[in-house]
Amino acid sequence: MSSETVLYQLQETSKYMMGFVIVTKENNAIVIDGGRAEDMPLLKEYIGGRHIAAWILTHPHVDHVGGLLSELERDGGADFDIEKIYHHFPGFASLWAVREKAPWPSYFEEEITEVLPLFERLAPALEGKLHRVEQGEHFAVDECGFDVLYTYHQGLYSNPMNDASLVFRLKTPGQSVLFLGDLGPEGGDVLYEEARHLLQADIVQMAHHGHMNVGLEVYAAVAPKVCLWCCPDWLYNEPEIPPYLADRAKARARGRTRMYGTAVTRRWMDALGVKTHYVTKDGTHRIVL
Repeated sequence: MSSETVLYQLQETSKYMMGFVIVTKENNAIVIDGGRAEDMPLLKEYIGGRHIAAWILTHPHVDHVGGLLSELERDGGADFDIEKIYHHFPGFASLWAVREKAPWPSYFEEEITEVLPLFERLAPALEGKLHRVEQGEHFAVDECGFDVLYTYHQGLYSNPMNDASLVFRLKTPGQSVLFLGDLGPEGGDVLYEEARHLLQADIVQMAHHGHMNVGLEVYAAVAPKVCLWCCPDWLYNEPEIPPYLADRAKARARGRTRMYGTAVTRRWMDALGVKTHYVTKDGTHRIVL
């Protein structure tokens, strides 16, 4: 038992991974994503053998969920005491059927084959633990309440897996945290249209590591006091238009519009008056909620 709810933002041991561990007042753990296979030793250190009441997977990218899937594939996740795994992943077959509709079909195919087939192969062994959440759903673990504000929407094909990110707000008696996963500009537009009145939170996890992410209007609706950046140094200090985004005509042709480096997002946060930033380049952060 503890008088505090604690959020650990884990330092990446693989490039730009995302992993969070919440320890509740009842000493249960809640995991969000977790990173790649090489990030599992650090994740296990912060879980500390606790019962994992909820493991929330934002979207099927290896830097977010590859670690858990590697553990499940290796030994069924024997090192973890998991009660429920929450997700809303689109089906692989349904995405494969529409791959020619994407503005960049080869990228689309690469994206949907990175994690989804492995997840679907492992899913039957998770019967009873796996729960597909729906937009508007609420669930709770001890003093932590979760509201699901956005799930996968059909038709967002230019940035398919990032725009499939689960967006949810965590509320404790003391603070609120909005988790945006890797949501991009188009997904951010849908989130704003459907849930802008629900976005306000004390703390925000910066979408897609702070670059090529949701628009300023989303962050303005959140009105955060604190930002959580899952960024190594090179990414946190990325210019407005990094080299891989320099050919803007090609990017537009591939449906990659309104995508900029972290310099733009950092200016937005300055304009919104945010003074506190936790960045994984500086190590693991302990945040009392």
